[in-house]
Parts: sequence; C-alpha cells; structure tokens
Amino acid sequence: MEPVGNELAASGVEGRDGAQPEAPVDCYVLFRSHTDGLALFGALKGAGVGARISPTPRAARAECGMSLLVSCDDEERIRAVAQGCGARIEGVARLPRQIKPDRDRYC
Repeated sequence: MEPVGNELAASGVEGRDGAQPEAPVDCYVLFRSHTDGLALFGALKGAGVGARISPTPRAARAECGMSLLVSCDDEERIRAVAQGCGARIEGVARLPRQIKPDRDRYC
C-alpha cells in the first residue's frame, strides 16, 4: 500500500527549476484515546477522505498510541469531519516521510 502524501516528491521527480523537490511530508492526526481515532477513521471513510490507521511516530509524541496517516491537503476537511462526529483531535503532526518503500527488500 502506498503512503498518503506528496506523490511528486515521493517519485523523485525534479522540480521545474531542475532542483530536487523537498522531502515528502506526511500528516499524522494525533488523539488522546484510540476511541476518538477509530470514530474519526470511520467518519472519514464515510466522507470519502483517505486515512490509514498508524502507530504514532515517536517524532510526534513519546507516548505510544494510534494516529491516522492522512494527506496534508485534507487537514481542514478532516477537522470539520472530526467536529461533526465528536472526535477530539489532539493535533496534527507534519513529519518527513517515515515509510520507506524498499524497507522489506533485501536484494
């Protein structure tokens, strides 16, 4: 499954000026409880917004927990859906891509 985020940067395509684009960034929606996370995940699925359940990256918070990996472009819509379903969002962490597509290849 491909990560959600900046696909141009993920593909390694150079920018218009010939320079390498910035590293891809993913957004993680953080919660205090998994109940809020699962409620928002279901509401986003119903609203047609892409989201994946993910462990919370240590770079975002020292505590363990669940987060939702989402496209940074959808942040406003996600906050609106969260408000509509009553899910409490603790924050949205923008982090350099944590997922390496070749992590399971050894040859």
